[in-house]
Amino acid sequence: MKLAGKTVAVVAPAGVPDMEHVEHSIALLESWGLRVQVGAHVRDRYRYHAGKHEDRAADLHGALTDPSVDIVWIARGGYGSVYCLHALPPEVPCAKTVVGFSDATALFGALHGMPNVRVIHGPTLNGLATKHDDASRDSMLAELREERAAPVPLQRLHGSGTPRVEGLLAGGNITVLASLAGTQWQARCDGAIVLLEDVTEFAYRIDRSMMQLREAGVFDGARAFVLGDFIRCPLPDNADFTLHDMLVDLLKPYDVPIYAGFPFGHGSRNHAWTYGAHAVLEGDQLVR
Repeated sequence: MKLAGKTVAVVAPAGVPDMEHVEHSIALLESWGLRVQVGAHVRDRYRYHAGKHEDRAADLHGALTDPSVDIVWIARGGYGSVYCLHALPPEVPCAKTVVGFSDATALFGALHGMPNVRVIHGPTLNGLATKHDDASRDSMLAELREERAAPVPLQRLHGSGTPRVEGLLAGGNITVLASLAGTQWQARCDGAIVLLEDVTEFAYRIDRSMMQLREAGVFDGARAFVLGDFIRCPLPDNADFTLHDMLVDLLKPYDVPIYAGFPFGHGSRNHAWTYGAHAVLEGDQLVR
């Protein structure tokens, strides 16, 4: 995608964004040649959401159906995107790219299933310019331009030999994925390389969410798992295991390779990737 002159619509379907951080990110987008328009309700506040449910949903719906908008960029995660699922348009009339992560995971499956929609798991505007590093911004820019990404070295946690795995990228935030399990919006990971991350969750809560995903069949048919960052996810006092130990035990029954080290999530480095993009795991690297 050539970015010069493209229009970005900023929407806030979930938590209240810090507008100072958002303004810094808007300035960055403009330096990339993008034109930016801010949704009518992005600055609203209703309880712990960025406005009332119907207003947040209206902003998102409007951005997705506006033929002048090329990129829909989510302002912040937090919680609340699930309220917008029923308000998604039945179809998107022209090509759109949607960018976000964290709570936006709730929207990804439904949006990815629509013709004309490309979903990028990448920084929200609440942190693009101020909380993530230069490598994250470079990755985001390259993903927008649809440039080939450099291979990412990984650490293999489970699996023997020299596997070569091909699949479509899926996943996102574990807690949000688990919240959709058993609903019509449940994620589908058949044939996928599943990328997983989380933030500010105790280890036992991540365990519980993973069991919910397992028992709901969300991971059935997955071809590999790749772990990202788990920021401020504490273990019990005097724990004799790591978070990776726990996650490997939960994922081993799928008998597919398990890796760690993909730098995405809520840390300073949040590497962008396209939901549903073809990828290959080979030589302990993720190649896209």
